Amino acid sequence: MLVMTDLLVFAPHPDDAEIGCGGTIHAHVARGASVVVIDATRGEMGSRGTPQERARESEAAGRVLGLSARENLDLPDGHLRGEDHQARALVIDAIRRHRPAAVLCIGANARHPDHLALHQLVTPAIKAAALHRLPSPSGAPAHATARLWYYEAELPAPPSFLVPLSAENWAAKRAAIACYGSQLHRPGATGPATAIASEGFLDAIDARGRYWGFAAGSAYAEAFIAHEMPRIQDLRTL
Repeated sequence: MLVMTDLLVFAPHPDDAEIGCGGTIHAHVARGASVVVIDATRGEMGSRGTPQERARESEAAGRVLGLSARENLDLPDGHLRGEDHQARALVIDAIRRHRPAAVLCIGANARHPDHLALHQLVTPAIKAAALHRLPSPSGAPAHATARLWYYEAELPAPPSFLVPLSAENWAAKRAAIACYGSQLHRPGATGPATAIASEGFLDAIDARGRYWGFAAGSAYAEAFIAHEMPRIQDLRTL
């Protein structure tokens, strides 16, 4: 049986959804929305941690945020390609199976090749999922009503809109990110130096959230880039 999902979030690796839009996920779950995260890879090429550790960490983070489900496409970490038609078929199938009202995907303001590739895979998949004669691995029927928004990647970009977040939402985001202990800074750890393992990484995430929060008139906020024109029925909400 097909189930309608409110938000379907695509992430290149376990932890990207939490870093990019974990507060927004928590805020929507708190309002009763169903949220599903689709991780493209298992992070097996990561400089730190193992796929098994990342799997346990992502399950724990999902519980913190209250996800309805979390799946992994098992695509090759470090080798995602935006023109991979088999990979795109899996993305299309996920959209059709979960039938979301909105899709969130990492934005193009990125350096990591997997981040850029997933952005390139998901963008055309929104329309492709609506093509009735295009086959789908699971046989799920076409889905034409999903709207696509991009969450921030590692580089700054002017947002189209902000999602205001409470201190409680942000605390849940931080707790979800903290589940990825294999990736974060740990005193005395001997793994290779990475951006996420740097001592100031979480402070930078907080600073970005507070900056957007100031602009949004809230404690924190997350920024999104519109792929399509947002549809606003009541201008008083802006």
